[in-house]
Amino acid sequence: MVKPTDKPLTFHSSSFRELEDKLLEVVSAKPEAIPVITGPTATGKSTMAFHLAQKINGEIVNGDAMQIYRGFDIGTAKPSLEQRREIPHHLFDTRDACESYSVAMYVEEATKLLHDLKAQNKRPIVCGGSVQYVCALLDGLEFHGHRPDRALRERINREVTERGVRESWDLIEKIDPEAASSIAPVDKRRIARFFELYSQTGLTKTELNRRSRLRGSRFNFVSFHLDWRPRTALYERINARAETMYESGIVSETHALMREHPNYGTCPAFRGIGYREAVMHLEGKMTENEALELTAQSTRRYAKRQQTWLRRRNDLIRLLYEPL
Repeated sequence: MVKPTDKPLTFHSSSFRELEDKLLEVVSAKPEAIPVITGPTATGKSTMAFHLAQKINGEIVNGDAMQIYRGFDIGTAKPSLEQRREIPHHLFDTRDACESYSVAMYVEEATKLLHDLKAQNKRPIVCGGSVQYVCALLDGLEFHGHRPDRALRERINREVTERGVRESWDLIEKIDPEAASSIAPVDKRRIARFFELYSQTGLTKTELNRRSRLRGSRFNFVSFHLDWRPRTALYERINARAETMYESGIVSETHALMREHPNYGTCPAFRGIGYREAVMHLEGKMTENEALELTAQSTRRYAKRQQTWLRRRNDLIRLLYEPL
């Protein structure tokens, strides 16, 4: 049975179905609100959103940074074609592998889409685990208008290279621990972007977001954080998902995508977890089994960062799955 914990906006159960029933109960009581389902990777968000959409005649809006890329299907665990035929899905497969995408672009596109769907009396359901994207949408963040400075960007990139990517991330953690929790220690592009903004504004990313957040959300959301306990149970599921990805052909999919995009080394989509490891295997830098293990390890670390980020928020109704 679903029981509230000592925190009134947290519910836990050993039955995923009971958590879905609790989600439906809360959503049904707020017919004007837009449901948002977020949480760590592999927790079952897409399944939960799909079942909710079936029950409330909803349409799903993507909140995952990798699922926007065409052709990157296995490694991103996109909804099946059958599901997408049954329930309208939005903001999937909207970008080519080599196109850059940002939080600001997502918030702009998702905001317009949500306004359009609401104007058509449709019920959007936002679902995804890219916590920076989803939280920026929830908070109604407005992004600064500082123009890109090529000379500054080149200088910052040189400094990050000379200092070292990991050492640069460690510096971010000292300056802005909250921002560091959402940036992978190997993500040179986002690490450099942090220092670029810091140099331009004199403010940390968290402070910039705090000032933007003061205007508040543009929509009435009812938001849910789906998670698993204990963490080891989620890690076991992540390990199994990594094995399934390889059994389903992520190496073949990646190989085909590399042929389609000869300059894949500079394409953002190939930096996604699962694909970067498959690329390293195809380049002869590791065995397939090593690539699989590294994919599982990287995904577990990503899930931990997602949990850290989301647990800081007190505005999300927590749905805690405790598998037996």
